Amino acid sequence: MSAAHKHRSHVTATAQEVLPKFGLAFLVDDQETTWTVTRSMEGPGLDTLRNGQKVQLTLDHQAGFSVVRAYAPLT
Repeated sequence: MSAAHKHRSHVTATAQEVLPKFGLAFLVDDQETTWTVTRSMEGPGLDTLRNGQKVQLTLDHQAGFSVVRAYAPLT
C-alpha cells in the first residue's frame, strides 16, 4: 500500500463543542474517543454543525494513530 492510499474507515460521533469562529469542533464517538474537526478539513463548513448533532467522520489510519480526514453531518 502506497503512502497515497491510507487505510480509511468511518465512525459516527456527536458534536460536543462547535467553535466556528476559531475553526474547531470537538466530537465524541461511542468509544468515548474525542475527535477534532478543523475548518480546513473536507466537509460542509463548521457553521453547519450544532452541539449534540451526529456527524459521520472519515478517518485516516496510520501506524499508531488516526486522524479525521472529512466530516458530514447526519440528518
